[in-house]
Amino acid sequence: MTITTNLTGAKVHRSDDIAVWPDGTWAEIGDVWSGEYTFMSDDYEVVPIKDHARLDALGIADEVL
Repeated sequence: MTITTNLTGAKVHRSDDIAVWPDGTWAEIGDVWSGEYTFMSDDYEVVPIKDHARLDALGIADEVL
């Protein structure tokens, strides 16, 4: 698992956090970082894997967890 280093005060994401696009497509952010989703837009939301409430609100908790 990769964890980004926080040198700028920005939010730190782990490679197993979830990228969610407006159309409901989702992927682990590590897969996005590795270039597996270059065909998708860059307007995704990153949801921490531990944020069960947000994943549930997006309707993907059962698929992701």
